[in-house]
Amino acid sequence: MSQVTTLILLPQTAYQNPGNGAPYTVTGNTQPAAAYYLGNQDLQTVNYALTNCTGNIVIEATLASSPTDTDWFRVYEFEAVTANASTYTNIDGNFVYIRAKIEDFQGGIVDYVKISY
Repeated sequence: MSQVTTLILLPQTAYQNPGNGAPYTVTGNTQPAAAYYLGNQDLQTVNYALTNCTGNIVIEATLASSPTDTDWFRVYEFEAVTANASTYTNIDGNFVYIRAKIEDFQGGIVDYVKISY
């Protein structure tokens, strides 16, 4: 099956020094995962691009139809240390919703994090 849906999980996000130089977390948009529309579909492809980025790119998913903060669990993590990357990973799972975060954001730019299925 070809991929026909592409959604933005985390739009372009540049590090904004909070004044004390402390790392922080940015949580992206909650988007329907493949199983939301396609029933038993369990393959999602996550594409991301980073420019001089330092932080942890985290992909979280949930099985809940109306998720709360405690319903999310990690399905992928990439540790970026001044990374310049444009890559993808496949995530298998029959999830309802999916989202991206950058944790311990310390510098650079997250150009995007997208999901396709």
